[in-house]
Amino acid sequence: MTLLKFIRNLRLRQKLLLSYVIVIFLPTIVLGLYAYHNSKSSLESQFLQSADNEAKKVTLEISYRLQRQDVSIKSIVFHPTVIEMMSNPNLDLYTQLMMLNDKIEPIFFNLMYMVRDMNEIMLYSESHQSEIGNFMTPSSAIKEKDWYLETKGSDTTKWWFEDGELFATRVIYNIEFRTVSAVLYVRFDYHKIFGDFIGRVNGGNGIIITDRQNRPVLSEHAGQMDDVQLQSLSRKGTSNAKLDGESYLVVNKDIPQTDWILHYLVPDNQYKTGIGNILSATGIIVLICMVFLSIIIFLFSETLLKGIEKLNTKMKMVEDGDLTIVVSANSKDEIGQLTNRFGSMLKQINQLISEVYQTKITQKSAELKALQAQINPHFLYNSLSLINSKALRIDAQEISDLVNQLSSYYRTTLNKGKQIISIQDEWTNVQAYIHIQLAMHNKRFDVEFDVDDKVFQFEMIHLILQPIVENSIMHGIDLKREGRGKLILRASLDGEDIVFVVEDNGVGMEPYKIKRILEHESAGYGIKNVQERLQLLFGSEYGILIHSQSGIGTSVIVRIPQYRHISDQ
Repeated sequence: MTLLKFIRNLRLRQKLLLSYVIVIFLPTIVLGLYAYHNSKSSLESQFLQSADNEAKKVTLEISYRLQRQDVSIKSIVFHPTVIEMMSNPNLDLYTQLMMLNDKIEPIFFNLMYMVRDMNEIMLYSESHQSEIGNFMTPSSAIKEKDWYLETKGSDTTKWWFEDGELFATRVIYNIEFRTVSAVLYVRFDYHKIFGDFIGRVNGGNGIIITDRQNRPVLSEHAGQMDDVQLQSLSRKGTSNAKLDGESYLVVNKDIPQTDWILHYLVPDNQYKTGIGNILSATGIIVLICMVFLSIIIFLFSETLLKGIEKLNTKMKMVEDGDLTIVVSANSKDEIGQLTNRFGSMLKQINQLISEVYQTKITQKSAELKALQAQINPHFLYNSLSLINSKALRIDAQEISDLVNQLSSYYRTTLNKGKQIISIQDEWTNVQAYIHIQLAMHNKRFDVEFDVDDKVFQFEMIHLILQPIVENSIMHGIDLKREGRGKLILRASLDGEDIVFVVEDNGVGMEPYKIKRILEHESAGYGIKNVQERLQLLFGSEYGILIHSQSGIGTSVIVRIPQYRHISDQ
């Protein structure tokens, strides 16, 4: 650990010199060992790849032959007549015999005639109590067999090799109740399926196929293995084995459609020839590399170190806070390119720092002006429609009051296109908006205003309270189903700050909704926009805080500093 710490703390120049010394004095040993292991690894890799490819071919051939038989098996288990008979044990004996004689048994006899590999077909019924015909018998006789129990728990064809017999099994389902009604058993002629294939295995290589208990299913071109050797065979990847005194590489592959494992045996002495010649050629290459290494050390060490040391010095200055330095290099290598890119990046950072704040203000100002220029006319239309309705039913004084509130609202809303407004005008704006909403809601909710007149000497951002009040009415009070709604507006001084509170006794909100309206844009002039404008002008310590309980109500708190636009400028 002390040596590693010592080397780690050396300067780059010292590390390079140390590495050069080691390379000069120990090149033959290091590169010789590397060449040997690399050559051996390369030959082993090629050998393994070749053996793996051959094993894949054998596996695919076996899988294809079994899959071809699986087509016939599926034609039985999915045949409607077979399913119907197995799923309806209560059919009278005459009907069952007719179905067997007229439909099922002809199918089975034809299959056995057409598919010469089939020696036996049997349906083991779960519900029938006696043997019927040539192909159906109760399952009671084989209920305890492992292959029967495992087949019932599977939806696919299962292949087995027991007592020298090759057979496949598959369940037949009761479609209505999705339960097992029978198990199909098909025995095959082992030699007809695999006989012509086994002889085509590459000479010198062997095949052993085992089942899940490592019992032999097939063995070809391989010496005899006792039970201990069979149990020692791996089920995955590659392994090694000894047969008749000869060492083999064993490639193990799962055979699709079955629970069998293919063990493909290849004599491992096939890859050992030729290593000596490769090592001799590698020795010559090592000597050539030593010569070129010496030239490279001489030509490039100094230029490399100078460029890195210069860049490191510049980066240290930037780290210390000096962003005004000029970073550039005349060399065209990677170090020079890295230096020039760092200088270009530093220049862009300075430019972005100077532009980003003004860009953000311009963007928000443009958004506000665009919103002011596109105020939803539906509110005005609804208000005028209401005035017209009132004119038909009440006297002119009420109409006058409503028109005055509407006029006051739009006068303060537009604010001559300015973003800063006096708190008194903002308060007048939200009061006018609430009075109009009261008229539109036929005074179905109560309003309470509580304001400290001292706040009126200050100013704030335009259109802050109205969107909050609008949300309280639309998404809180309007959705309330029981009791009378109430809206409370407060404004007061809190130390050096001004605090506005908008409370309602509406339906409230879940915490995830509070987070969503503060972090995501809404379709209109939403709370997120208000929050961004407040924090952009006043800082991240100011803005909106929301407290809400579902079914009880919501309280929105807006905190701003005591702000005067002219004095702050």
